[in-house]
Parts: sequence; structure tokens; C-alpha cells
Amino acid sequence: MKKMFLATCLLAASVFAAPQAAAPAPTAAPAKAEAPKAAAPAKAEAPKAAEPAKAAPAAQPAPAAQPAAPAAAPAKAEAPKAAEPAKAEAPKTAEAAKVAPADSAKAPEVAPAAQPAEPAAVPAEQAAAPEAAPADSAKAPEATPAEQAQVAQEKPAVEEKAEPAQEPAKKAKKKKKKKKMIKEAMAQKDKVSFDILADFEMEAGKVFWTSEDDENGDNLETWTGTANFALLAETDDFKGKVAVAFNPGDLEKADENGDTPSDYFTLDEAWAWQSTEYLSFRVGRWDNTDKNGDYFGGYIDGYLAGFLSTQKSENQLQFGFTPTENMEMYLSLISQSANLNKGDLRAAFNFHDLASISDLRIQLAYRSNLFDKVYNSEADVQHNASMKANLPIVPGFFGIFAEAALLDLSDDLVIPITGGISFDTRVVDRIILEAEYINDRLDTPYKSSGKHVKDVLGAIYLEKAFTDRFSLSAGFHSFGSTKDYMLSGNLVGRIN
Repeated sequence: MKKMFLATCLLAASVFAAPQAAAPAPTAAPAKAEAPKAAAPAKAEAPKAAEPAKAAPAAQPAPAAQPAAPAAAPAKAEAPKAAEPAKAEAPKTAEAAKVAPADSAKAPEVAPAAQPAEPAAVPAEQAAAPEAAPADSAKAPEATPAEQAQVAQEKPAVEEKAEPAQEPAKKAKKKKKKKKMIKEAMAQKDKVSFDILADFEMEAGKVFWTSEDDENGDNLETWTGTANFALLAETDDFKGKVAVAFNPGDLEKADENGDTPSDYFTLDEAWAWQSTEYLSFRVGRWDNTDKNGDYFGGYIDGYLAGFLSTQKSENQLQFGFTPTENMEMYLSLISQSANLNKGDLRAAFNFHDLASISDLRIQLAYRSNLFDKVYNSEADVQHNASMKANLPIVPGFFGIFAEAALLDLSDDLVIPITGGISFDTRVVDRIILEAEYINDRLDTPYKSSGKHVKDVLGAIYLEKAFTDRFSLSAGFHSFGSTKDYMLSGNLVGRIN
């Protein structure tokens, strides 16, 4: 009877084990999350093993198969699907438990022996499981559910830390781009800007004779015109200019044979100027005309009087110094000699923004032909010195100016003095009145031909811009150094 009962238990155990072996193995990924649930069905199936519990002595040879125990990890993955049949068969096991309550207590001892039979049907499916997640399947036997949950929480944290590591690299690239843009902007700032200046001017003059006879009887004493073209290059610390004047020959006076000269041009300016905070350097060709008015003054470079008159252009090398905010000093080496056998030294000191009177501007200047002595020891050396002052009484409306000079200090000293006033109005842009005094002008070389030479000469003229293209300067002034006076006008038309 006992043998039949044991045979029946073995048969029942084999029947119940077969469905579990046939159950398909899930992938290793869900095994981690559902492994805890698999434990419950395992306990639920324990009653099934109660019937063959008495057959345990016959089933104990199973420990020989224990080396395959590491493959039990996929068995946990099968637990979720095995749970459904376990639930369905739970009532049957309950009945079996009523039939053999004594044997059911021994079920825990038999269950470990019956479990090794499950891996026998799993090896075929384990081969596919490593392909889905080989890393997880290898760690599954070692990690507990709590550890697996902790690993799952740590992985996103590692990934989040990886993103900030990329942000500094992006910021570094942005900084490099920004620095590059700043360098490009600075390079563009130093680019040279070019401007073309083109204009023409026409000048006419008529003498009103009072003391002298009009020998020629001309309609106009002066009738000239020029076309000016200039190219200007400029940056923050550099300037350069080339200016050429074209003169029509038919407006020039005829020579003794009655022939008029052909058209010609003159190079009025060609220079380059470079500066730093305290120093400047200028080389080339230009004129040193520097007047407060437009008729008298500018004595440092030689006596000159005339309506809108300018000094001749000279070849120069100039050094500028700015030792303080209130003073500028310019030292020039000048020569018009083809072989550099002659040369002048010119020095000018400009003072402005003085503590006593901030609007007052003063210039002290000196010039001499010292370098003529290098080639010719017997050359006559002349020394000229001057002082100019300009003071706006009512800025933007009314101002006064004056200049005094010592001409030819080494020989016959002459002291010309000039002064004037200027008005800025809305109707007329500028009105200038000026006068010059030289004691005993008739006995000096600074007189014009005529019978009635005057010591005091004067001029009044107006400046008016009609449009942004046309402007006119006109007025009355002494004709030469005589009592006669002259009306002069200069019209300028700007092309660009």
C-alpha cells in the first residue's frame, strides 16, 4: 500500500512539474522588477509538492545536478508567467492539504529538491536571454531587489552629471567666439577711411581808385579760378592727404610777348601724420598759413598780407610733443632746396585751457634759416618771432584776436601789430574787421608800390554759406599799402 502511495505521489509531482517546464522564459530585463513577485507563486506551489513529500528519499539524487544552480537566475524570470497556473491550481492544493495535513508540513524539505528539475527545460531559452541584456543577466544573481532599485536610481544621476560636463565646453567655445569677434571689431576700428574732396573756386577783385591813377583801365584787377582735388585718409591716430590744384592758363597774365601760359597744376599738399598720446610725427608738403583773420597776420613764416592769401607750400619734417594737457609743441625742419643746401628751423608752442582764462589761446613761435650756414658760412641768417592770442568774449557770437611779431631780429627790426574782432550771426555766418600797423612802413621792405603809403591798413569782409555746396567770402580792404581800397570776392563750389 505504501509503495502504491509513493508511486502516486511521484506521478503527481511529474504531472505538476511538466507545465512549469513548458512555460516560456521572459527576457532578463523584467526579471529584476518582478523577481520579488516570483517568490509568492513559489510558495503557492509548495502544497503541490506535499503529495510527493514522502518520495524525498528517491528524489535526493538531484543534488548531483547542483552545478547547474547558477542557471537558476532565469528561473526567477519565469516566475511571473508561472504565477497564473499557480493561482488556478491553488484550490486543488488546498484539497490536497486537507487530505494529507501531516505530509504538508514536510513540503518545505521536498521543494528544494524538486526545484532543480526546472532548469532542465530552461537552457535553450537562456541562450537567447544574454543577447537581450547580457550585463543585467550577469548581475541578477548578485544584486538584491533593493540594490537593483538603487542602481536604477543612480544611473539617471550619472547621466545628469554628464550633461553639465558638456556645458563648460560650450561656454568655452562661446568665449572664444566672443574674443574673436572683439578682435575683429578692433581690427575693423583701425581700418583707414577714405574721403575725396573736390571743389572749385573763382576769385575777382575791383579797385576803387582815389589817389592813384588807373593806368590799365581794366574791368577787374583780379580774375582767377582753380579746381582743387584732394584725397584724405584717416584713422584714430593717422591722417594723410594729397591735394592738387589745377589752374587754367588763360586766366593768367600774359608775358612780355603777349603769350599766356598753358594750363598747369600745383601740388599743394602731400603729407602723412601719425600720433600717439604724447608724440606726433608729420612728414611731407604743406603750407604753414596760420591766421586769426584772413587778411593780415601769420608773420612767423614771413610777411604776408592779402585777401584769403596763403603761404607757399614747403617740404617739411615735423615733430609734435604734448607734455601737458595745456601745451602743445611743434618742431619743424623745412627746406625748399633741391640739394638740401638750405633749410629753416621752425618752432611753435600752443597754450590753451589755462587756469586764469580757459577760453584764451596763445601761440609763441620762432623761425630762422639756421641751416643755410651749413653749406654757406657767409649766408645771412634771419630770426622771426611772434605771439598770437585769441579770446572769445561771447562764445559763438563775439571774439577778439591780436598778433605781434619781431621780423628780422638780426638786421633791420620791424614790428608789425595786427588785431581784429569777429561776429558770428544767423544772417551772415561771420563778419571780420581787422587792421595792421607798422611804424614808418615806407622805410621798411613791407610796403607796396605807390605814392601814398599808409602805416595803418584795414579790411572788412563777410563769409556766407548759401547752401551746403556754395559759399561766398567778400569785402573791402586796402589796396596794397596805399589809400586806395578794393572790393574782392571768392566763390567756392563744393562738388562732394
